[in-house]
Amino acid sequence: MTLLRSATAALLFGVSPASAQTASTQNTNAPAVAAAVAAMPVTAAPAAPDLGAMLRDAQRYTVKVRATVNWPLAPEQFGTGQGTGFVIDRAKGWILTNAHVAKRSPAAVEVALTDSETDWLPVERLYADNFLDIAVVKIDPEQLPPDATQARLGCGEDIKQGSAVVAYGHPINLTFTATRGIVSSVRTLGYQEFVQMDASINPGNSGGPLLGVDAGAVIGVNTANFPGAPGLGLATSIRHVCPIMDLLARGEDPTVPTLPVYWLKQGRNETLTVAAAFPNAGDVGLRTGDVVLGIAGGRKAGGLPDLITALRGRKESVALAVRRDGAEIEVKAPLVAAAPSLKRQALTFAGLLVVERQALDQEPTVLPPLRIEFIKQGEAAARAGLQAWDYLETVSGQRFRSVAALHDWLKARPSTEKVAVMVRRHIASFDRRIGAEYHRFEIAPSDLKLLTAGD
Repeated sequence: MTLLRSATAALLFGVSPASAQTASTQNTNAPAVAAAVAAMPVTAAPAAPDLGAMLRDAQRYTVKVRATVNWPLAPEQFGTGQGTGFVIDRAKGWILTNAHVAKRSPAAVEVALTDSETDWLPVERLYADNFLDIAVVKIDPEQLPPDATQARLGCGEDIKQGSAVVAYGHPINLTFTATRGIVSSVRTLGYQEFVQMDASINPGNSGGPLLGVDAGAVIGVNTANFPGAPGLGLATSIRHVCPIMDLLARGEDPTVPTLPVYWLKQGRNETLTVAAAFPNAGDVGLRTGDVVLGIAGGRKAGGLPDLITALRGRKESVALAVRRDGAEIEVKAPLVAAAPSLKRQALTFAGLLVVERQALDQEPTVLPPLRIEFIKQGEAAARAGLQAWDYLETVSGQRFRSVAALHDWLKARPSTEKVAVMVRRHIASFDRRIGAEYHRFEIAPSDLKLLTAGD
């Protein structure tokens, strides 16, 4: 019975059962123990986070975002989609969301600030990242409600497994909804770092804030769930988003340049071990087997996500700390500039969308530079038999290297005059040595238009 009472005391007062049993049997020292207890300083327990206040604040900075795409750049699709965003700079009217919500294709993007299904306001797309699923849109600050606030970003928060989180947003048109859970893990998938949580997220949550309850700040941007796997959601880690915001605020381009090397892959993730240099890249400073430790003189990179973040804002070349043959050395490596996502160009005519083939590694190839990305059903191109992912071998016998050059050539011709389009199409041939076939079509370049992704 004494042991039972001791164990109960341990559970109630946070004392181990062994300690409770020992205290109950050493009666001769009771006065001394009492004096020692009385002399112990009393420390107030930390105040519990006010979750209600946190969610009321979230409602004042969270918005609905929708985008309508008529000419989709892969992997995006035709139509209208909807998600969530949240104000990160009230004075500038900046709203953070997912790139797959705001789109990287030419699109009309709008936000709604209330429950209303009709009061949508057009916004400008300021930025869409080329690595992370992150975009920033801009609204006139005067259009924000008077009580609108901005989210506090937990850029330096240490995200711990098991800590409480709340996913906030507009799942399945159920506006301003909060779901609670814990951090299941912080993990790297591919080249991105995610906060994995069991808080329920659904279509419509994308782009919304993931709140750290203890931190009282945004620790992630809700990004994805896995159909058929309830309790498994992913948010883009905010610590990799904050440097993007800092560069944008300084008027600099955060688009990530590329080191011209292939990384050795282990399982689903790429390591910081160099596998090979890009073909025809010349001397890149790095060798097969080199392990990149980080930027020379900077913080050690814990993985590829850290290195990518450290490369933001850098141009032309970078000095790297590298481990080679057991020794740490400094290596200067060139950087391959990446075009900003929203400046990508495309050409439309006769119901087809043509883009430039993107290949950072510049590997020698027989593929033509231009490709059909999308075909509108019912339009002239579809009726003629052209297909998405056909490569434009020639147009009237000429090969064009850019959509701008093709646009200018077509614009100089009558829109009703047909041109001969030769395309290369990948096939599963009966002869396995042959992987392509060629088709010739004649089509009038009606409704000719040069587009930019940010339009």
